[in-house]
Amino acid sequence: MDISYIREFVMLADCLNFSEAAERLFISQSSLSKHIRSLEREMGTALFDRTTRSIRLSAAGEVYLPYARKIAALCSESEIAMDDLLRRSSTSLTIAVMQNPQYYNLTKYMTGFRLAHPDLSFSMVEADEAGLWDMFQKKAVNIIPAFSGFQAGPDCVFMPIAASDVVAIFRRDHPLAGAGSVTLGQLGGERLLLPTRGGSLSDLILSAFRKERVEPHIVYEGSSLGCVDLVKAGMGVSLHAREFTVALALDPDVAAVPIEPALTFQYGLCHRPPAELTHAEQLYLSHMMQYELK
Repeated sequence: MDISYIREFVMLADCLNFSEAAERLFISQSSLSKHIRSLEREMGTALFDRTTRSIRLSAAGEVYLPYARKIAALCSESEIAMDDLLRRSSTSLTIAVMQNPQYYNLTKYMTGFRLAHPDLSFSMVEADEAGLWDMFQKKAVNIIPAFSGFQAGPDCVFMPIAASDVVAIFRRDHPLAGAGSVTLGQLGGERLLLPTRGGSLSDLILSAFRKERVEPHIVYEGSSLGCVDLVKAGMGVSLHAREFTVALALDPDVAAVPIEPALTFQYGLCHRPPAELTHAEQLYLSHMMQYELK
């Protein structure tokens, strides 16, 4: 007996209209009629009484319907359970990474995991914060990099991995490039090159300017690499996370200067509850826990 025919019988019993039931099942009306007749032959009796104008359950159909509902429901439950089992036992892992992952030591963390679990099929997708959150909501990925406070909730647990702060990036010939530190007040008259608006880092920086009652003169909001290129071209001063400057340490054209008072933040991972993660995702989360800030 074809289980799909039983599901179609239940749908037709609910609709009592071949055209409507076929539309809901995404099959043709002729196919539905054929399947119902095949089911009736197997049952040895008519399940519907049909006239030229209407259709209704036969006495046999009335008896069979509650059992058909149970069969259809159990089949759906078993399919979900098997899909979940296959998903959880999968050896394939897709990790979402933030744009420019090298600037937040994410490359180091992922490389360490890859070396510890070489048998896993490992792939990565890159996006900005908005893109990461969209993928998480759609369940395309279950673990994403994030800053503290990023959309945390029952379905998104934040695990801090590192603490950092924001620094100012100057071209080497800028008068403040050799300073021990700078204030936001000193940067008030500068042309500022900031991370993309709407991200956690951008929000932190703009909030700090408001707190200091300083009106920032923003001339660019975009990619980290774009900010550095514009700094080198003399187009302004950039504000970025300290990790970002590690890759710039040997660049003779720029200098990173701490901001006083410090603009601190944490970054790490947002993940679904462990019970909802695949085996591979749980392995990755366990690996990352060795770096977790306590």
